Amino acid sequence: MSGGAGRPARPPLAAAVPPLLVFFNPLTQLAYIPISVGLGRSLDLSPAQIGITIGAHSVATAAAGVLTGPLLDLVPVRRILLPGMLVNAVVSILLCLYQSYAVLTVGRLLTGFASGAVALCGQALVADLTQGDPKARDRGYSMLQTFVSMGAASALALGAFAASLQQPVIVFAVCAGYATVLLAVVLVARLGRERPPATHPADVPFGQRIQLTLRAIRRMLGERRRRWLILSSIGIGLIMQGSHFGISVLLDRLPDLSTLERIGVSILIPCGVFTGSFINRMSLKRISREQLFTRLYLVIPLAAAAYAAVAFAGLDVVAVALTLVLLGTCLGALMPLSMAISVNWNPELRATAAATDALSRSVGQTTGPIAVGALVAVGGVSTVGVVVFGATLLGLAASRNIFTATNSA
Repeated sequence: MSGGAGRPARPPLAAAVPPLLVFFNPLTQLAYIPISVGLGRSLDLSPAQIGITIGAHSVATAAAGVLTGPLLDLVPVRRILLPGMLVNAVVSILLCLYQSYAVLTVGRLLTGFASGAVALCGQALVADLTQGDPKARDRGYSMLQTFVSMGAASALALGAFAASLQQPVIVFAVCAGYATVLLAVVLVARLGRERPPATHPADVPFGQRIQLTLRAIRRMLGERRRRWLILSSIGIGLIMQGSHFGISVLLDRLPDLSTLERIGVSILIPCGVFTGSFINRMSLKRISREQLFTRLYLVIPLAAAAYAAVAFAGLDVVAVALTLVLLGTCLGALMPLSMAISVNWNPELRATAAATDALSRSVGQTTGPIAVGALVAVGGVSTVGVVVFGATLLGLAASRNIFTATNSA
């Protein structure tokens, strides 16, 4: 594949790297959730402490977006990607050897930061590979969501399997192995050597380029429409991570389920996300990304309400399964859109725009498990869906304003 005028040709392997990169972030993030409850019990941790170890990953992912987003708009992707994979491999190996509350929290912070930077590299590469073709970029982000859902399903299945065997070290070992293999793939692909897109001439000194980039970022963040998009993305992250942690809490209260049943229930939301990302690509052939975004935010509160009702009523596994698939399908159709919209508004700052959306989701992903854990401690297991439903209302309120707001501050 040619890199375009003035750009070196990319090897064929380069196009396969972004999906592998975004697959890794949910693996490090979500595989831990099914083992977190049992691991927390063995370490005598409270539900809130367990929620903190889960949310630590998202906090670090958010920090990675703040730091590496602007940096990726200034330096080649490779300079960020290789250290990120190396940190993930080393820290995952250390987590295999020792676990405590402090070690888990610090380890999750480090792997969250590194995998967040790696995922952002994958999103930036998609923008580079589809430069000048917004429709191809939309399809590219939708395809990335497919691999994110595959990573999430694989991660939750892995976590449920490790939890059923009461062997949490399996999760850390698989993460270490994947990071090592992916590091080798990245080295062979030899990608990311080209210059990132910029809005200023290449002969401008690097220090001045930093100033110009930061000035452009400030203008971008000053847009009223972006503030509403940020709020709606926070809602997306809270819905996703809060619902995953809620499932882990529910499963922990159902000791009679078999290992296969636990794995099946754990991956239902990602399976729905996989279907939803396909619906996203099909829908974008007929309507715009903005129209699809606002319509989906009208539907997702209904799915979240069903999730909350099933948890409150304590219905059987079949009813739980149906609501989880419905919620996952809505999320899968919705999630690629906020990233595509964000980058489409500022393609010259493709990494920072992607990082802004990822950071917003991370805020929701961080608060989701903590809020669910705190509510369960007060109101019992049946309340796990209340936070998820509330998050959909937050996102719905924000989505009503995104495309009616002016671009000015």
